[in-house]
Formats: sequence, C-alpha cells, structure tokens
Amino acid sequence: MKANLLVLAGAATVVASACTFTPKQQAEGKFDYTELAAENSIQPAPNKQLPDATNRYTVPDAERKGPIGKEVPILAPKLVWPVADGSRVEEAEDQVRVYFDELDGMSDIEQYVWQGALQALRIRNIGVTEQVDRQRIKTDWVVETFEYGEEDEEVTILRRFQFDFNTAEHGRTTAVNSSVIDREITAADTVEIDKNYLSFRDRDAATAALNMIISEIAMTQQTGVADVDDEGAVLIDMGFDEDGYASFIMGASFSYTWALMKNVLPELGFEVDDFNRENGRYYVTYKVDDSFWSGRSEGKLQLPEGAYEVKVTGDAKRTSITLFRDNGDALSADEVMQIFAPFATEIRTQSGV
Repeated sequence: MKANLLVLAGAATVVASACTFTPKQQAEGKFDYTELAAENSIQPAPNKQLPDATNRYTVPDAERKGPIGKEVPILAPKLVWPVADGSRVEEAEDQVRVYFDELDGMSDIEQYVWQGALQALRIRNIGVTEQVDRQRIKTDWVVETFEYGEEDEEVTILRRFQFDFNTAEHGRTTAVNSSVIDREITAADTVEIDKNYLSFRDRDAATAALNMIISEIAMTQQTGVADVDDEGAVLIDMGFDEDGYASFIMGASFSYTWALMKNVLPELGFEVDDFNRENGRYYVTYKVDDSFWSGRSEGKLQLPEGAYEVKVTGDAKRTSITLFRDNGDALSADEVMQIFAPFATEIRTQSGV
C-alpha cells in the first residue's frame, strides 16, 4: 500500500490515560454538571395553591452533539488559513471549508481552483485514486507518525482524503471542502487511543490538507517572481527593509512571499501562532527540538528559543522579510547573516527549485 507524507503541524506528543495521569488533551476538574437532572416540580406550602400551570417559561431539552465533560479535547484545533488572494472562510463554519471568490482578470474560478488543487497534490507526490472533474478528488494514503501515551509509544496513522468542490450558480465563487474518508492505525498493543482525540486529530489533518491546497494556489496565482538567479531560482539576498532593519530581500511579490512563508517558517522550526495578512505579520514561536513538518530544511537556525514576529512587506516586485524578538528588537545584521544560508535554502526548496 502506497503512502505519502503530508505536512501536518500540531501537537507532536500526546499522552494517554492512566490511573493517576491526565492526558494532555483532556480537561481536568469536576464534571458533576454532566450528571445533573431536572429538579422535582415545586410543591405548594401547606394550605396554599400553585397558580395554573403554563408553558411560558419551559426550558426545552438541549440537543447535545459530540462529547461533553472530560471527553472534550481541549487542544487548540488547526484553523483554515485563507492566505490566497480571494480566499475566505465563513464565520461559525462547522466544516473544513474555504471559499475562493473570482478576482479581476479571472475567467473561470472553478477551473482555476481545480487545477491548483491537482497541482498541490502532484508536487507533493500525493496520489489521486479517484476524481470527478471539478467536483471531487480522492487521494491515496497519506501517513502521519507521532508519539502517544505516557511511554511515548510511536503511532502511525494512514488516511485518505476527499476534496469536494462546489461552485455557486453565478459562477464567481468556488468552495472546497476537505474530509478524511479512510483511516488505518498502526500502534503497539499497549496503546489505546481515545476515539474523541482521533476525531480531533482527523479534523486537524483535513485542515492541514486543505491549507496545503490554499497555499499552493496562493503561490501559483501570482506572476510573483520578478528576479531569478542563473538556475532560475527566486533571488534572495541580505539587505534592509523600509525602516532600515536588516532583512532578507526577495525578488518576488508580496503575495508570493507571504504565501511562501506559511510553509518556510515551520520547516525552519517556527510554530505559527497567528498571522495578519493586512499588516504583513506572522507571530511565531521558535522551538529547536520541535520539528513536526517534513524536515527538508538543511538545519536549525542559530536563534534562541522563544517568541518572534516576522514582518513581510513589499510590492509587486520586491519583498523584505524582517525578524523581531518579542521585545520588539529586530535581529541585527550579524544575526541575519548567521541564519541566511538555511533560510535561503528553505525558500528555494519551497518555491520548487
């Protein structure tokens, strides 16, 4: 059975239940509220009478869906990242779904998104087992390996994904929905994984798969690269941003660089905590030993662990990437020079060169 490695960011180590041990994903405390029942009806005092009954203040029974109490996973879920131009997510969305709206100059948003999804899978060597033109894609097996349980037992999960495409009747918006349709687990006999946590992790995997497609569309929808070197790679050099801080300078558009950073930063050891495309900021945490992506980078950066802010600013031809510590200080020119080689290598890798 063929399996491919999909980039899956998230908690890499989770521990299982034991008599005196609480799993990382499980809430602690008392859950008496889950056993509460309706109180008995009010009884009148001696020689008194209750008023006529009314349904005016009757509270209807709640329609409960999903786990409650300690069964609810408390880890933060992965979010769909609408980093491509024209992409968006709806508020209160309960599906792993993104919407692409037609931009100026586009003639067929449906075909554009469809081709972008196929390209994302092809570049990452993820096989397609079934496809219905511009409606549905089913993938081959994709593998994720992580540690689970108090003894850090290795667990391998194989999944197959399905992407459903739905274009509005007016033809100017295409929605893409991601879901896990098959799952196989390989683990030691002593490992028993909570089913609610498996469902939680499946949704995270579906989100990572959808983000992969969004990112690929973001990178390919731009003409993007203005300057290349002799080998055709996007040109990257050291320089200074508009505020005079030492930076990485790319011969590419802001849109291209912004989307590229979404994959580059985790490969280098940064965990993306938040981002804001409007002001060009990625808010990240650098962890030396927390490599949970595909591990293609040439090595870790010579940076202390901790919180950083990555500023991406530019126009249609030139973009600067500046790193700041959590105290607001930008990295010095010497520090930028120390991390330039692995940073530039990863950018070339992620841009397909």
